[in-house]
Amino acid sequence: MQHLVTAQDLADALNKLRVTDPMWEEGGFRVMGRWLEIDPDASDELAARMLRCDIDVARRRNDAEARWLVAGGVGVFFVEGRGWRPASAKLLPHPAM
Repeated sequence: MQHLVTAQDLADALNKLRVTDPMWEEGGFRVMGRWLEIDPDASDELAARMLRCDIDVARRRNDAEARWLVAGGVGVFFVEGRGWRPASAKLLPHPAM
């Protein structure tokens, strides 16, 4: 049985990284021994849903602020002074079938 990584696991892992950690430039993150690749489109869709704006505005905001992130099918968002927090699965884009 494969252990799935939760949004809380991803948030916890990101909160432990230093700002200067090279992992930020790798296109993904190792969480609980698994490599989770960042999904930039899903990250922008998460931002659009959380901000209640269109995808173009969300993409610009995410490019400038990098506060919404989806990796490995789970989403997190950054809150100033509190760090990374898990996003509700209801806010995540559904994978194409």
